[in-house]
Amino acid sequence: MRYYSVVLLAGYLNGCTLWPADVHNKERPPHAEQMHQLDHLAMDMELLISRGVKTCLPGQWRQLVNLHNKATQEAQAGFKDDATLTMLATSEQIHLIKHQLEWLEHHTQCIDHPHSETELKEKFLILMAVDNQFATDQYDLLPDYQNALSSAAEILKRQPHWQIKLIGFADSRGSNQYNHTLGMNRAKAVKRFLIEQGISSHQLNVDSYGESKAKQDISSQTLLLANRKVTAQVFVDFHTQSHHRIYSIKDWHHAKEPL
Repeated sequence: MRYYSVVLLAGYLNGCTLWPADVHNKERPPHAEQMHQLDHLAMDMELLISRGVKTCLPGQWRQLVNLHNKATQEAQAGFKDDATLTMLATSEQIHLIKHQLEWLEHHTQCIDHPHSETELKEKFLILMAVDNQFATDQYDLLPDYQNALSSAAEILKRQPHWQIKLIGFADSRGSNQYNHTLGMNRAKAVKRFLIEQGISSHQLNVDSYGESKAKQDISSQTLLLANRKVTAQVFVDFHTQSHHRIYSIKDWHHAKEPL
C-alpha cells in the first residue's frame, strides 16, 4: 500500500513537471473593443496637439500620454479590467484639458504654432467620413460614428466661420422617394447630434441625394454599407471675424476660395 502511494505521488509530481510551462504565462490577446476605444482616444489627443496643449499645458499633456500608454499596455497584455479603469482616467484627463485650453484660448496668447486651416479641414472631413454610419433602413447613428462626430465637433467649435453642408445618402433598395426621405433623415440626425455637442445650428445645412448617387451593385454588402452615409462639405466665410482663427502661410492660396 505504501509503495502504491509513493507511485501515485511520483506520477502526480511527474505530471506537474510535464504540464505545459506556458499555460499560466501565455500572453493573452488584446481585447479588440478596448483597442478600438484607444484609437478614438488617440484621435482626441491629436486634436489637443493642434490646439497647443504641448506648449500651454505640458505637464497635463505628459500625464495624458502616460495614461494612454499604460492603458495600451494593459489592453495588449489582456488585463481588461485594469485597462478599462486606465482608459476612464485617460478620458477624464482629455475632458479636463479641453476645458483648460478653452480658458487659455479666451484669456491668454498661449498658442503652440499657427495651425493650417487646410489641415484642420482635412482632419474634420476624415472624421465625418468614417465607415459604419447607419444600419440598413435606419437613421440612428451607430456608436463608432457618434464617437467620430464628437471629435469632429471639437474642431468645428473653434471654426465659427465654417458653414457645413450635410448630405444624406441611401442604398439603391427601395423607391426613389423613400430613399430621398431616408437620406434627409440621416442628414438631420447628424445635424441634431452636432448641435447637442455645442455646434450652432446656423453653421449646419442639410440636403439629401437619396439613392441618386448610390453604387448599384446590390449583391455587395460592402457597397450597400458604403451607400448608407452622410457626407460633409465645408464652406468658409472669410469675412467672419473670430479670435479663434489661426492661419498658416500654407493657407495663403485659399484666401480667395472656399476650403
